[in-house]
Amino acid sequence: MSKIPDNYWNKIPKWESTLPKQSFVITADKFSGRIPVTRIDDWHDFTNLLESDFFNQNDIQLVFRGHRRFDWGMTPTLGRVTSNGIVTKELAERQLILFRKAIRGRIKDHSLLDDGPEDDELWSIGQHHGLMTPLLDWTYSPYVALFFAFCKEDQIEEDDNPYRSIYVLNKTFIVDEEICQDIRLFEPKKDDHGRLVSQAGLFTYSPHDATIENKLAEILSNEEVHGDDFSNASEDEEAYILAKYICKIYIKNENQGECLKYLRRMNVHHASLFPDLIGAADYCNVFIAEIEKNKSEKIEVSESADFHQETTPISFESNSSKIRASNSIMDLLLTPTEANSIDVKKLEFMANEIANTLAKGKLIDWQERDSLKESMLAKTRIILRKAGYPESAREYVIKNILSIEDSDDKEA
Repeated sequence: MSKIPDNYWNKIPKWESTLPKQSFVITADKFSGRIPVTRIDDWHDFTNLLESDFFNQNDIQLVFRGHRRFDWGMTPTLGRVTSNGIVTKELAERQLILFRKAIRGRIKDHSLLDDGPEDDELWSIGQHHGLMTPLLDWTYSPYVALFFAFCKEDQIEEDDNPYRSIYVLNKTFIVDEEICQDIRLFEPKKDDHGRLVSQAGLFTYSPHDATIENKLAEILSNEEVHGDDFSNASEDEEAYILAKYICKIYIKNENQGECLKYLRRMNVHHASLFPDLIGAADYCNVFIAEIEKNKSEKIEVSESADFHQETTPISFESNSSKIRASNSIMDLLLTPTEANSIDVKKLEFMANEIANTLAKGKLIDWQERDSLKESMLAKTRIILRKAGYPESAREYVIKNILSIEDSDDKEA
C-alpha cells in the first residue's frame, strides 16, 4: 500500500486565481512526480479555475486528461507491462507488428495493413479496441476530462483516494518540433466509431527512451526554453513557470454523483461521449442506478420518522460479535455533531458496511500488523466518503474506529 504522508495535502497549495504564482508546487514524489501541482477542494471550483487568466493565455491551446485516482501517472498502457513504465522502440514495433498480423481478415480498410504512413491510424484503432499502446488520450474539452475523472466510483478494495486529478498540457508547446522533438501529438483522420469527435479527442505518443513526464521535465529544465526568467527563478517561481506547459490539478473526491449530474446537464455523459452501443448501455446503467438510489433514499427518509425510537440494528450476518461491532460503530458515527442531520437508516447502513469490511480484514494478530491496519482504515474512509458522511467528522471516526474494534474483541 502506498501510504499518503501526514499533512501531504496541506503542502499542496490551493488554487487562487489572483495568486497563480503561489498556487503551484513541485513535490518530486511518487504521487505527483516532477510536475507542478495545485488543488481545489470542490469540483464546482473547476470552472473558476478554467476562467482564470493563467489558463486563458493568448495564442496558447491547452488539452486535458482526467484520472479517477490522484496517484495515477502518465503511463501508457503498453508501458504498464515494463518494470520502469518506459515503452522502448523495440517493444512498440513488436506490438504493432503483432496487431497488424492479428487483424488480417477482420477489417475492411486494407490500407491499415501497410507499414509506414498508416501506423498512427492503426495505433488509434488499437487504442479504441483495448490494445496496449504507447498512446495517451487527451481532450480539448476540460469538462470531458472532468467526466473521465469522476465517472467511476472508487472500490472499497483500493487504497484511499482523497482526490481525483486532471492533467493540463500546453499543446502549442508540444507541437513545436524545434523545441519538443521527442513527444509527438497527433489527431487520427479515421474515427469509425465517432468517439474522437464526440470527446474532442487526440493522442500523445510517448517517447521511446523515457516516460512522457520525465521527458517533459528534461525539456522544460533547459533554461534556453524559458530565458532569464527561469534561470533566476526561485523554487516557487520555477513551479509556476513550468505549470504554463504542464500541470496537474487535484480535485477533492467529494459529491461524485452531483458532479456527474452537472455534466449531464451540459450533455457530457456516456451516451454523448461514446456514440455506440456500449455508450448507450453505460448511460442507461448509470441513469437507472441513480433512479433506484434516489428512490431508496426517499424510502429511508419516510422510515426515519421514528428516529427517536429504539431501532433494531441491521446485520448482514446473524453474528453476535458482528452486531456488537455494528452497534459500537453506530455510536461512534453519531458522536460528532455534524452527523446529527444524517438519516439514521443511512448511518445504520454505514455502520454495518464498516463492520463487515473490518471483519473480513481482521486476523488473530491484526493489531500487530500496521499494513493491515492501514488497509482497514483506508476502506473505512472510502465507505464514509461514498456514503456522504461529513468530511469534517471523518477523521474523528477513523481515529477511533480501531480502538472500538479492539475493545469489542476483548469483550467477545
